[in-house]
Amino acid sequence: MTDAISNTSAHFEGNGVVSFSTETLRAIRPGHVRIRVDVCALCGSDKRLLASGAAVVPGHEVVGTIVESAPDAPSEGTRVVVYIPVSCGECKACLEQQNNRCYNLEGLMGWQFDGGFAEYMDVPVRCVIPVPDDIPSDVAVLALDTFGTAAHALRLGERTQPGGIQNLLVIGCGPLGLGVVAVALAMGIPTVHAWDPNEARLGLAEKLGATRATDLETVNQYQVIAEASGADPARAAAQNVVEPGGAILALGESNEPYLMPATPRWRRTDCFTVRSFYFPKTEVADNWGLLRSHGATLRDTIMTPTRLEDLEETFTKFLDGDFVKPYITHEEN
Repeated sequence: MTDAISNTSAHFEGNGVVSFSTETLRAIRPGHVRIRVDVCALCGSDKRLLASGAAVVPGHEVVGTIVESAPDAPSEGTRVVVYIPVSCGECKACLEQQNNRCYNLEGLMGWQFDGGFAEYMDVPVRCVIPVPDDIPSDVAVLALDTFGTAAHALRLGERTQPGGIQNLLVIGCGPLGLGVVAVALAMGIPTVHAWDPNEARLGLAEKLGATRATDLETVNQYQVIAEASGADPARAAAQNVVEPGGAILALGESNEPYLMPATPRWRRTDCFTVRSFYFPKTEVADNWGLLRSHGATLRDTIMTPTRLEDLEETFTKFLDGDFVKPYITHEEN
């Protein structure tokens, strides 16, 4: 791309304030591609940056189209998702395509490097993954945090269970929890239960095909629990209902420490606690398959399109629970 183009981007000033700036794009850096942002979804973790302020342009769930390519990168016109860990590409994990486990992680797109709440975005070549032609952009974006993170966690959980996961409870039916429900059903897990104190969110899990959990008090009920809220009561409930030999997938994030109180129940329960981060590139092909079967249903259940210029209002509705999974789109409706 030789012609100068302008780029409008959003900035988090702190305390929920969003500002915008428009600047002429500079020459692209070596080792990067430039993409036109087609979709950028809001994530619960963005709320922390909205409150504290951000030094870079936020937004890390991004689908875009390459407008200026680079050596060893997909060609111009290719739709891509942005793989957010900016890994070194040289350590043992990266050489095995386990870039989410990079020993020398440089940072994350949208956190330490400019992200997708903008019209254009420059991305390291190693952080772009082509999108199959048959998957729409508003479904492809789910391949990242919502499906990708959920699928990786369930695969790690499967490793702890010699006979596979037969019985799953999802606690917390926000976007990630609902993603776990959708992925679990796509993976063929026979029994998927869900629980959330918010009746509307629980209803969405049921709409996706989960069964409502009614008892979080009786011990030894569930083989695997995906705790997707990060709330202390949810973490305690997971510890209570897990079967001996089962696994707790610690997915929910909050600013509170993850505690394992040394209660008699905790001391006397033999189980796995699994923490996962994002997903490795080796799982991408399988994740596209999962999206093909259940991605459109999840999109239609939880996602709402909005515009970049409405980002502050969109976050207000996101925080209030009016939106489950909003996303910015630059395409005409």
